[in-house]
Amino acid sequence: MQKISPTFFQIISTDYLAQNYFVMIFAGWVIYFIDALFEGNFTFFLLIFAAICTPIGLMAFFLRYRLIVSTFENGIEIPGQVTEIHTLSTGKKRKDFIIHYQYHLNGHLFQYRNRVKQKSFAKALREGQQVTLLAHEKTPHIAFIKEMYLEAL
Repeated sequence: MQKISPTFFQIISTDYLAQNYFVMIFAGWVIYFIDALFEGNFTFFLLIFAAICTPIGLMAFFLRYRLIVSTFENGIEIPGQVTEIHTLSTGKKRKDFIIHYQYHLNGHLFQYRNRVKQKSFAKALREGQQVTLLAHEKTPHIAFIKEMYLEAL
């Protein structure tokens, strides 16, 4: 039986780190070209900045993306409990959530927190709520809330 894993767009729209690493790939070049457009010449420092940000962003994004997909494909479903939820305002009507949860795996208690973008599933979560998590036995200290990452866009 094949396990369902989130799509590229579901990961980018849900996971705070994945979204920021993805933006990092292009942000340096956008700044570089906008500066050149307004200043009338290219700034060598911004060229170096963009050239450094792109591979770092690519590597960080790839690692985060693979961690999430691998956990969904090879991980096991376990019950967990939401222990805390913090709301962060990121602009007009936009919010991020830092969700803390705990779970038992292989006889050990683990706690994890994950910053996610505002989605209907995240808004509906409450402290003390039971959730279905996915965790990989190779990285038991990391778990993702299944329904949050599989929520339709």
